[in-house]
Amino acid sequence: MKRALAIASTVLGIAAFGYALTVVGVANVRQAIATAGWGFASILLLSAVRELTQAATWALTFTGTQRLSITDAFRARMAGEALSTLLPMGFIVGEPMKAQHVDDHMPFATAFSGLMLEFAFYSASLLLLALGGLALFVPSNIGFVAAVVALSILVLAKPVRRVLTPVWRFVIAEPRRACAIGALEIAYHALGCAEVYLILRCLNAAGATWRSAVAFELMNRGVTVVFKMVPMRLGIDEASAAFMATRVALDPATGVMLALVRKLRALFWTALSLLAIAVRAIRRCAPTLTYRVNQLGKIGLKTSASTARSLP
Repeated sequence: MKRALAIASTVLGIAAFGYALTVVGVANVRQAIATAGWGFASILLLSAVRELTQAATWALTFTGTQRLSITDAFRARMAGEALSTLLPMGFIVGEPMKAQHVDDHMPFATAFSGLMLEFAFYSASLLLLALGGLALFVPSNIGFVAAVVALSILVLAKPVRRVLTPVWRFVIAEPRRACAIGALEIAYHALGCAEVYLILRCLNAAGATWRSAVAFELMNRGVTVVFKMVPMRLGIDEASAAFMATRVALDPATGVMLALVRKLRALFWTALSLLAIAVRAIRRCAPTLTYRVNQLGKIGLKTSASTARSLP
């Protein structure tokens, strides 16, 4: 059953990748690469480091005898993110895929509970990021009121408390690990801002500022949460980036190209992840296929021998 699901998800992911590449357009891909130039290699490297921070966060959530290396967590994370990015409501498939991808190291339930704890820490960091954005872009008096309202919601709203309760329990039980996870979550968002700044430097060096980079990253995090069900947020990222560009005194075309470069970066890692998923599925199916071929060969030999003995 697991092998069938792995094969089905691989085929579906490859088909969705082809569709996404068609919708984005080969011409747009070429334009994004040409505009970013050699800076695109630095963008890929920075995004890899960023994903490694999330993989390390997941690995740190395991405190028992069963542990997960950062390398295995990174591979599993990229496999799940590929499906989450490409498929409608992809997180429903992608998150379990991450846990299933490490089933040779630990039970699925253990891996998935670690993912849920990591998601709780990520949600808490998103709240802090939003409050930081308010303090940066909203006048101080309005920002103070908004912060009070946000903290009130945090204390009173049951869904928010339900998400953050595991974080609080983990902080009490494992304060050092919790601090490390918190630092990695902050680093994840900081690297996102650095990635935007680097892309803006490649696209429009004169208009690249850290304030603009933070604004674009804040908007991107919000769009990602709201439109999580849309595959690759096709068209949404471009429109929202163009809108934000006008708010930070940049040309809307710069915002659109920023979104395209980030989408191309996502397509690059998605392609590699799908290849890794396919290789893993083939390796897992190979022993079964070899066994069945050998069995068929033995049956054929027995049949040939019986036929030969029955001949006069």
